[in-house]
Amino acid sequence: MGVFWDLGYHDASLPDLLEGMNLSRGSFYKAFVDKRGVYLRALDAYIEDAVRTVGETLNSDLSPKAAIREAFSQQIDFSCGKPGLRGCFVVLAAVEMLPADEQISARISRLFRRLQDLYAATIIRAQAGGEIDPGLDERTLARFLVCQIQGMRVLGKAGADREDTRAMVDLALKALD
Repeated sequence: MGVFWDLGYHDASLPDLLEGMNLSRGSFYKAFVDKRGVYLRALDAYIEDAVRTVGETLNSDLSPKAAIREAFSQQIDFSCGKPGLRGCFVVLAAVEMLPADEQISARISRLFRRLQDLYAATIIRAQAGGEIDPGLDERTLARFLVCQIQGMRVLGKAGADREDTRAMVDLALKALD
């Protein structure tokens, strides 16, 4: 994943992958068949980790609204400093591979739907508990939140600082009031 993250799919060569994975050419082809297979596995692993992490945060012991704030606070850490400059693997995949690659497009679309589902379920719990206005549409709010997070990750790639990013989070979360 690190090789693709740093170089992108098209610029990652087989020697780069062999060195990054500490594999011989024969072991690589036995395990993965080709570069694309490695890339898809890396993307799938990143997606599953992202969904798991967000899901754990949103389903924690915090109140639903506090859990959403915590999930956003975690994204601040990924969107600033050295991690921010590295960017989000999914955003980088989308920029490099879409719309031409249907398999990757489907994976990324599915990721965004899964994240939206997690946020929508948390918003519904917050609405039931009186933390968020029940008149607000949970699907629209969920899409808005996922969009804001992805925007933070893109801005992080351009060097956004922590104070500005925190201010963006505060503003985005006002939509939940």
